[in-house]
Amino acid sequence: MQKRGTWSTVIGLIVAALLLVPGLAPAADSGPYFGIGGTFAKQDFDTGDLDQALAGTGLSADFGDTWGLTARAGYKFNRYIAAELAFDYLPGFKWDVATRVGGTPLSGEMTVDIMAWTLSAKITPFNFQKIKPYVIVGGGIMHASADATVSIPGASASSSDDETDICGKVGLGVDYFITDNIAIGLEGAYWAGFNDLEEIRFYTVTAGVAYHF
Repeated sequence: MQKRGTWSTVIGLIVAALLLVPGLAPAADSGPYFGIGGTFAKQDFDTGDLDQALAGTGLSADFGDTWGLTARAGYKFNRYIAAELAFDYLPGFKWDVATRVGGTPLSGEMTVDIMAWTLSAKITPFNFQKIKPYVIVGGGIMHASADATVSIPGASASSSDDETDICGKVGLGVDYFITDNIAIGLEGAYWAGFNDLEEIRFYTVTAGVAYHF
């Protein structure tokens, strides 16, 4: 809860600062923009192999959701099409377990952290004056790291692994221009990793602010 408050405060301060800058020219139909935002991510991991390993224990791999950050920089070719580079950081997808094996207490935890660098096409089919809905489709590189710990009274064991591979995303969003240059936005997307990251899938909802030159 504290993370959400901090990110909201930072975004609010940036918006307020930009609103106070005098003499800003209206954003052009073409040109660069940059933005930041906060993200809620809901996991959709493929845990089939892990669930199979847990068969007979009464347990399942049920990871929690998480919050993260995004930073974006784009270029508008015209009022309908833009290219966007983005960095997304989503730490702390977590799975906790506590059970007994043969009467012995056992606890475990696995945490998955994700970073992604993507290049996307941002298509705005309708050009209203202030409200600009869009479709975003892209791909890039995703890095996922996993840390696991299992403990019993008097002993524990840990392991870690990380993989980097390609990923894709598709989503819908809307930008609302509160001034000629500043837009607040809301975007929902679905992400999927491929090859070594084919088990990594999740939904995101991102709220942010962007400055358009």
